[in-house]
Amino acid sequence: MIRLLTLSLLASVCLGELIPVSNYIGQHKHKCDRELAITGALVQDKIYTFGGCYPIPYIVDPSVENIFNFNDNHNNASETIQIYDIQKDEWTQETEVKLPFPWRSASTQTYQQDIYFYDVQSSQNYQNTGKMWKYDTVLKEFSALDELPFNWHGGLKTCANNVRMYFVGSHDAYQRNMIQIYNIENGVWEKPLFPNLRFTITQMLCGKDAIQFLGTVFTDEDDGMSMGFQHKYSGLIRTDYTTGDTILSGLRVELPIAYNTIVKTNNDKFYHFDVKDEETVIIVVDTVALENRTLEALPHALTAPLFVPYQDDLLFLFGGGKSRFYWGAKKPTGTLKTYSHKLVLESTVKFVHQKNE
Repeated sequence: MIRLLTLSLLASVCLGELIPVSNYIGQHKHKCDRELAITGALVQDKIYTFGGCYPIPYIVDPSVENIFNFNDNHNNASETIQIYDIQKDEWTQETEVKLPFPWRSASTQTYQQDIYFYDVQSSQNYQNTGKMWKYDTVLKEFSALDELPFNWHGGLKTCANNVRMYFVGSHDAYQRNMIQIYNIENGVWEKPLFPNLRFTITQMLCGKDAIQFLGTVFTDEDDGMSMGFQHKYSGLIRTDYTTGDTILSGLRVELPIAYNTIVKTNNDKFYHFDVKDEETVIIVVDTVALENRTLEALPHALTAPLFVPYQDDLLFLFGGGKSRFYWGAKKPTGTLKTYSHKLVLESTVKFVHQKNE
């Protein structure tokens, strides 16, 4: 029997003001190929954006064109870098360096002055490469790193702490959970951690004392064929950096995961960005206070934005747009076509403590 002390939300309203900022100057369009967000990363007070995909005008030949084929060749990829200075509210084009090759998208992880890239999708194909790259924002240099020496299930998630990057597949629980460890200082892969629980994750962050996951723990009896139905806990999960011992934090969080869901992190918080039919809901999960707060819904339903938490009370949104897919009965009604905005938050929260057996 597991005894949990959980925090149950009575009322949580975060009032946000959406304020326009300088327009994104890169070439990426969210509807090119699939609906992809701008590749970007935060380093101190600057947001860096990389590459991107943009359509090429062409004439449609009805005899050969497949209207259902979104992965066609009528697009191009960029090799440029843009920098947004938060303090100056100013975009600049990086002129001293370009990407090693044009790419459509990539996943990023920042450590100090460096940005690491993985799951890079090049302009030549639609397969993500296994090679990692590093960009030094001070020296303005790219370095090619080794191929990732492991397999994973689902999307690859990562966080960094104390000269190490930690990698986890979102659905590794289909076989066995492993946390892969890359030593940034000496460039070698260390012995992985093996958590004592089976869990899938939506995102992870490296806290001061433990790796924090938003995820779902499954029963020992689950055979992996029905993992969405036999879970015993959804919420915050913690793993020790040294031993891999994994415990339940006690904060239960049932977050909706859908096609338009984005989950980002900053400091000790997860930011869950959920685009619905006519609005967008943001939920903030605090791993230190063990609280979750729901923002007042944004009256816009723009899919695939670059979503950058900057401070506890300040988020940035760039790009995105109305989706070509509508899973609900209604199409988005907001007038905003794309984001170049900051969202300033204010919050009032009430919680009650409950014991779960």
